[in-house]
Amino acid sequence: MNKKALLAIAAAVVSTVSWATTVVTQGGGVCSIANEHIKAEFVTDGHYDVSHLEINGKTLVARAGNNKLPWELTYVGPRGETPEVNASYAAFKGCQSIDIHDGKALVFRWDVRLRYDDAHLVPLMVTVSLPNDGELLEWDIETSVPEGWVIRYTDFPRIAIDREVDYRLIDTEGWGNDVEIPYPQKFTQTYPSFNAAMQMVMLHNASGAVYYVTEDRSASLKDYFEDVKDNDIVLYTRTTNSEAWFKDGKYRLPWTTKIGFSPKGWEDAAVRYYRPFTYTTSWGNKTLTDRNIPQWLLDTDVWFRSKGLSEEVTSAIDRAAAMYGKGTFFHTYYWHNHPYDTHYPDYFPAKPGYPGLVNKIHKAGCRAVPYINGRLWDPDADSYKSLNGGQASCRKPDGTLYTEIYPTSNVLNTVTCPASLLWQGIITDLVDRIQGELHTDGVYIDQISCSPIKPCWNTAHGHAAGGGSYWVESYHKLINGIRESHLKQGNILFSEENCECYIDLFDAQLTVNTPHSATVNIIPLFPIVYSDRVITVGYTSTPNDSVNSGDFMHMLMGAFLYGSQLGWVQPNLLMRDECKREQVFFKELAGIRRNYHHVFNGGRYMRQIIPSGDNPSVEVRRFGKQHVVQGAQWQDPSGKTYNFYVNMDGVSHTVDGITVKPYSAAITEL
Repeated sequence: MNKKALLAIAAAVVSTVSWATTVVTQGGGVCSIANEHIKAEFVTDGHYDVSHLEINGKTLVARAGNNKLPWELTYVGPRGETPEVNASYAAFKGCQSIDIHDGKALVFRWDVRLRYDDAHLVPLMVTVSLPNDGELLEWDIETSVPEGWVIRYTDFPRIAIDREVDYRLIDTEGWGNDVEIPYPQKFTQTYPSFNAAMQMVMLHNASGAVYYVTEDRSASLKDYFEDVKDNDIVLYTRTTNSEAWFKDGKYRLPWTTKIGFSPKGWEDAAVRYYRPFTYTTSWGNKTLTDRNIPQWLLDTDVWFRSKGLSEEVTSAIDRAAAMYGKGTFFHTYYWHNHPYDTHYPDYFPAKPGYPGLVNKIHKAGCRAVPYINGRLWDPDADSYKSLNGGQASCRKPDGTLYTEIYPTSNVLNTVTCPASLLWQGIITDLVDRIQGELHTDGVYIDQISCSPIKPCWNTAHGHAAGGGSYWVESYHKLINGIRESHLKQGNILFSEENCECYIDLFDAQLTVNTPHSATVNIIPLFPIVYSDRVITVGYTSTPNDSVNSGDFMHMLMGAFLYGSQLGWVQPNLLMRDECKREQVFFKELAGIRRNYHHVFNGGRYMRQIIPSGDNPSVEVRRFGKQHVVQGAQWQDPSGKTYNFYVNMDGVSHTVDGITVKPYSAAITEL
C-alpha cells in the first residue's frame, strides 16, 4: 500500500476518533457537552436551565425556561421537619467540567440551607455525563446530609421535553402499553410491579422515540411520572429512599438515569438500549437452561383456571382434559377452607373434594397447581391473632398498617413485609404442606411479581427503614430458600405478572393484567426484551361471563404470537356447547405451538407484523378495532427466523403472500 493511501486511512481514523470524542465548552454564562450523537447546552449564569438538547438529530429541548428545577428532595429533620426543597430554594453555585474514564461530565452545584446557621448549608451536585461514543445522556445526584437528617423522597432527574401534540406514551405495564396522551394529564407507574415491569418509559411519534431509563440493578422502589403540561412533558422519577443509603453524612442515588432518542422508534430503543442493560442484571443474565425449569412445563401449551369444586366445574375439567389431552395445566382456585381473598394465609384444611380432584387430574396425565397469596395477611385470620401477625406487617412512618381491599371479598387485608422471618416461615410451611398433603405439581404464589413494594419503617424485620431494594432481596431469599430445600423435584413455583426482577425466581409468570381500551394498545415491549429468558402464560384476563364473544379468540391469538402458553380460561365457560368455535381454535393453536417449542422456549421475539393484503378489521369486545390476521417474527436460538400468522376469522385470508386458513395459523421460514 502506498504512502498516500496510508496517510488517508490515518486521517480517517483521527477524524473518526475526534468526531466521536466528547467535548465540553464553557463561557458567556453557558456550558455545553457534545459528541457525535448528543448536544446539550445549559444556562449557568446565576441559575441552572437546559437551553438546548439534541439527540440523534432530534431536538428535545429548544427553548430555555422549562428545566430550571432538575431535582426536588423531601427531608426529615431531627425535630420532625419535613421540608420539600427544590433548586429554586437553593443557591446555584455554577458548573465545572471533569474527565470521566470514557468521556466527560458537567458537575452542577447548589448549596441547600436546612437551617439558618452555615453548619446546615450543604452542597448538592448533579452530574451530567456523556461517554465519548454515547447515545444516552447520563444523570446522577449526590449531596451531604447533616447528622440527624435523612432524605425521604428524591425527585430526580426532572427533564422537561418539548411537547409535540402527537406524542404517545410507551410504558411497561404488563406486555407494554402504547397510550394516547390527553392534555393535561399526569401518568404514574410504580416499579417494580405489573404497572412498571421494566425501568423505562418512552414518548413516541413518527419521528422516533424519546427514551428515559433508570439503570438500577438492585430493583429498588421508584415511581415514574410523565407530567403533561402546556408546552412540555416533564419526565421524572420519585424514589422512596432507604436509610441504608445515608452513610458518613453522604447520600448518592444508587443508580444512573439516562435519556436518549431513537429515530427508528420504540422497538429499536428497547433492543439497542434496554435489552443490553438487562444482561448486566442478576435477573436477566440467566437463560431458561440456567434455571433448570422442568421439561414438562416447557412442553405445556394449554392452561385452564378452575374455580371451586362444583359439579359444573369438575365435569368441565373432565371434558377439557379429554379434549386437550395429556399435559393440560389446571390452575386451581377456591380450594381452601375460607372464601377467596379472606383469612389469608389460613388456607387449610382444604375442601374435602380437592385432593380427589388433584388425583383425577393426575390420572388424566395433566397437571394441577393451587393458588396461595404471598403478600397479604387478613388481620381477622386466626393466625394473625395467634401468631401476632402485626409484628410481620409493613409499617408506614407513623407505625400504621398498609391496608388493601379487593372487590372479590371487600375484606381488609394487611400488606406483609417479606423480610419478616415469621412471614417467610409461613409461606415456606405452606409450600411444604400443599405438596405433602395435596400432592400438587407445585404452588402458585400470587402478587409477588405483580403488586407494588410498600416501603417499611419497621426495622425489627432486619432491613433499613424506607424503600430501596430490601423487598426484592427478601423475596429472593424466601423463594430461593424454598427451591433449595423444600420444592419437590419436578415441581414448579410461579407467580402473577411479569415484573422483570422476579423472572429468575419463578418457572413461569402469569401475564394477564395488561390494560387495554380504545386509547390504550397492548404492544410486545416485554417480549422484545425478555422473550428468550422467560416463560409467560396467558395474554390478558379472560372473561368471567362468556368466552364466545370474540375477545377470547383475540386473546388466544395474542398469546400465541407473544410466545406465551395459551388459555388460562375457566373450563366451565369454554366447554359449553355454544363455544365449539373457541374450543377448536384453542386446540388448533395449541397443536401448532407444540411443533415450535424450539422457537418459543429460548427464542427471540423480533418484531410485530401488521399483515397487508386481505386483512379486514373487526370490533372486538374490550379491545376495539383489530385486524383478523396478526403476525410476529421470531428467531430460534440457532438464528433461524420464522414469521407466524394467526387468523381468528371464519374464512381464509391471504396476507403477505401467504394464505391463512380459518381459525388457524401459518408459518413461513426465512
